Amino acid sequence: MSKGKKDLKFASLTAQDNAPVDEYVMPHTAPLYLSSTYIYESPEKAQEVFKGKEKAYIYSRWSHPNAELAERKIEQLESYGTKADCKSLLFSSGMAAISAVFQSIVKPGDSLLVQGNIYGTTIDYVNHIAQQYGLKVYYADLHQLDKVEAILKKDKKIKLLYAESPSNPTINCYDLKALAALAHKYKAKMAVDNTFASPYLQRPLAYGVDFVIHSSTKYLNGHGTGLSGVVTGADVKFMEKDIWTIRKLHGSIISPFDAWLLNLGMKTLSLRMEQHCSNAMAIAEWLSQHKAISKVNYLGLASHPDHELAKKQMKRYGGVISFEMKKGYKAGEQLMKRLKFCKLTASLGTTDTLIQHPASMSHYFVPKEQREKFGITEGLVRLSVGIEDVQDIIADLEQALSK
Repeated sequence: MSKGKKDLKFASLTAQDNAPVDEYVMPHTAPLYLSSTYIYESPEKAQEVFKGKEKAYIYSRWSHPNAELAERKIEQLESYGTKADCKSLLFSSGMAAISAVFQSIVKPGDSLLVQGNIYGTTIDYVNHIAQQYGLKVYYADLHQLDKVEAILKKDKKIKLLYAESPSNPTINCYDLKALAALAHKYKAKMAVDNTFASPYLQRPLAYGVDFVIHSSTKYLNGHGTGLSGVVTGADVKFMEKDIWTIRKLHGSIISPFDAWLLNLGMKTLSLRMEQHCSNAMAIAEWLSQHKAISKVNYLGLASHPDHELAKKQMKRYGGVISFEMKKGYKAGEQLMKRLKFCKLTASLGTTDTLIQHPASMSHYFVPKEQREKFGITEGLVRLSVGIEDVQDIIADLEQALSK
């Protein structure tokens, strides 16, 4: 018992903690720090911390041990194989991370160049801020590098080139090195949503990308147990000042518990991604032979137009497949009803197999004309392949498709 504790009254003993035990305990797994504030040993120390002259935790809305532990791990993963420095910041969701990047770079009256086939809520967000702040948005097929350059050359107000690779839900791959070079040539920044690949399969910073974004709810957590998002930037000072300030002022930091879950989930990332990829490859090959399906989108198939690029840019081809039902929207709906083993939900990247119909679910609020222009058809189905026995997944798809 610390000095003076024995002289305190019962209510005081219950209300206050005893001396910290960190100096005596070396936990094998990082503990959960459930404290909103942090104590200083003197007013002088507190003043130095608040002035930024000494580093210490201030308030868990600013940062906290569980967030920083997971951030350091992500920095190591995103810069693996390179000598480059980077900085990661964790947010309360993937959309909080995405919005922080946009807000830190784009100002009223600026322009954006955005990939057309991306996550539906990102499109919704871009359309919303474009209307609210008077932004000009160019949605483009980023395969067409000459057209991308023509847009960048024409509009000098473009501040951000935003991409997803692999894309959601069409599973396309884009030349990140070439796109980053074009963005920088015309004084723009480039951000990539790397959620579908995870740092295990692809590290965009190595190709010159400025910001890498993940919905870390997905593969990084891996178990569907918590919400989070992360931004990793090559410009450490920009991350520490601009992106961090937005997080602090918005109060959009990851919670200690979600950060603890995320750190725990990342321990098995490499094992999980290998199994996701192996299962997805087997299922993609099986689906490509099925009479009810007109097209299978999976980068591991030699028939995919982006296969060779993916082979160069990624370690393996990921755990997400999409495919088109020959009979369109109704067939997609019916397939969702008939499945028994695969789970019907809008998320992805968990240990179990998840399936959804974008036209009636994740991309429902994206205008139909815009969806179809970029390959998100009425009969498109997205399958996030889990790590179960692949024969059980195929058996469920077979019984559902055969009806």
